[in-house]
Amino acid sequence: MRRTVVFLLLVVLLDRGLGVLLGSIQTRSFTGDKGGLLNYALLQEPQILILGSSRAQLHIMPSVLTEKLGMTAYNAALKGQDLLYAVMLYDLWKRRHPPPKAIVLTVDIESLITRESEVNTVHLMAPHMDESTLVREVLYSDNPLARFVYVAQTYRFNGNVLSLANHAFRRPPDGYDGFIVSPGALNPATETGVLNALDQDRTALEMAQVPFSPQKLRYLRDLAVEAFRNGTRLYLLHTPIFRQDESAHKIWVDKLRVILADMPGVKFVDLCITTHPAIFSWPQLYRNLNHLNRDGAELLSGLLAAEIKRDFSGSP
Repeated sequence: MRRTVVFLLLVVLLDRGLGVLLGSIQTRSFTGDKGGLLNYALLQEPQILILGSSRAQLHIMPSVLTEKLGMTAYNAALKGQDLLYAVMLYDLWKRRHPPPKAIVLTVDIESLITRESEVNTVHLMAPHMDESTLVREVLYSDNPLARFVYVAQTYRFNGNVLSLANHAFRRPPDGYDGFIVSPGALNPATETGVLNALDQDRTALEMAQVPFSPQKLRYLRDLAVEAFRNGTRLYLLHTPIFRQDESAHKIWVDKLRVILADMPGVKFVDLCITTHPAIFSWPQLYRNLNHLNRDGAELLSGLLAAEIKRDFSGSP
């Protein structure tokens, strides 16, 4: 019995020691998509904060927004992530900075429905779980045992140790604003198999008919209420997909507008091939079916800036 107790005590002490070591490295890493770019985003204090998936990270150029609006901007979006990561990041960010003037959050057909893969991807938030009730709630929603598993300090870095070692103590280059250039141009004849912005396990029409997740709607509503209270403009932005399903898009937009009617101060901005066919029907503006290249991103960012400018000025 005594040996068992001593062994368990040693395991706990080893876990705590390794956890402290990994945490020390993690907080000093500012590159890489396993937590470093999250840390760097938490240091920024822009007037316009951009959140979302790779379809924000590769589509929205802060430099264009700054040039056209005269406000600083930072793109804190991250590939492979979506709404859960966005609200978790903002919950951490707001504890360090005053409210921004505007938040731009990208949304797609998948963004407000339950997606098991999405909960798995936000595990990179685990090192910050002691800072935020919201972060803990999302991480614990993965399975009933999660709250017990996350007691282990080392588990919070599970799957991220190699990335930490690779990106330890690195920082992005001077002037980095979060935007990632996506080079090249789409050849529609060779691009197949991509049906949606994020997940490919169902068609866009099937996803458009799935009820929105009550959990995600609550997070979005809480964000909207807080933004309204702070005087922050909240823009939900849908960006182009080259082969967008028009009927699915209509169903999704109609559903989205119904729920947004009860959320104060939220503006839906739909900049896609459906609303701007003369612009976004050109394959030369895309890197692949669901990502723009630099030219496309510059065009989209200009359109977004114009929408924000009209909204701030009160013009229709």
